Amino acid sequence: MRFILFGDGRWAVLTLERLIREGHVAAGVVVRRNPSDGSLSELAAERAIDCAQPADANTSAFSDWVRSHQPDVCISIAYDQIIRRPLLTIAPHGFINAHPGKLPYYRGRSTINWAIINNEPDIGVTVHVMNDGVDTGDILVQRLLPIAWHDTYGSMLTRVQDVVPDVVLEAVDALAAGRETRTPQPALGSYFVARGPGDEWIDWGETSLRIYNKIRALGAPGPGARTRFHDETVVLWTARYDPDWPRYSSTAGSIVGRESAGLRVKTGDSTLLLTSFEVLRASGRSSSAAPALTTGSRFANQSDELNALRQAIAELRALVEKPASF
Repeated sequence: MRFILFGDGRWAVLTLERLIREGHVAAGVVVRRNPSDGSLSELAAERAIDCAQPADANTSAFSDWVRSHQPDVCISIAYDQIIRRPLLTIAPHGFINAHPGKLPYYRGRSTINWAIINNEPDIGVTVHVMNDGVDTGDILVQRLLPIAWHDTYGSMLTRVQDVVPDVVLEAVDALAAGRETRTPQPALGSYFVARGPGDEWIDWGETSLRIYNKIRALGAPGPGARTRFHDETVVLWTARYDPDWPRYSSTAGSIVGRESAGLRVKTGDSTLLLTSFEVLRASGRSSSAAPALTTGSRFANQSDELNALRQAIAELRALVEKPASF
């Protein structure tokens, strides 16, 4: 089977290597306009595979480039452009996509993060036919990976990347043999937008479970969950939570203990143990302010931030409206 791989990063590299090793022919490679690294284009050069990097993949000129390479199938793995007609239909077996989500649910972006945040028991790795919708085409192969209690974004990302080549190979082999099974998706599903700035902030009034899931969902290589201590930003990398810990009412965000493993912080229902964190300062990252985080001190809640903003606006309004004195 001749294929063109549209992709980026480790999972695209692993899949390209696997397909070639299993006897499929790489007719071309297409990389992102702004790739996360140079690994895919470097592998293409090493294997003497024609490589393209279109600013717009849906132009007629680029469709001609794809058509000239005569692919039997086109494959998308972490490619960042929406593919439209006629590019979708140039290859006889169409365009397929490897998606890290349990379709028809978890369509869209940042699905690994959102699955952990939502306390899902597993995450799907789905290969589906691409159509005019977003992650709505017929499912060819789907594999479920369990999310363990201590799994993080980093650990799940690695596991998903490791299994993508197997799932794509299964789909491509089935297409080549004419024995693929196409399962139409129902219209009803769930869609997630990409995470953006501001999504990483912690609301200490939420439950320990929700905060714990958010911290592990945003850990490395993600940006880290964040909170405020006075005027400083604190990045929360790892935490521990035991559902059997006592539940009681107190001020959310308060540091209620310092332990050898980290800081114990009051949440909306219980406590959470912060095991790895760092303080961001204007001069760069530092953990030197950690000793200031003593028992009885308090991280800011979203309501605190809102009240401070309201006060600042009121002071600014009063200053603007103050009569001028001559």
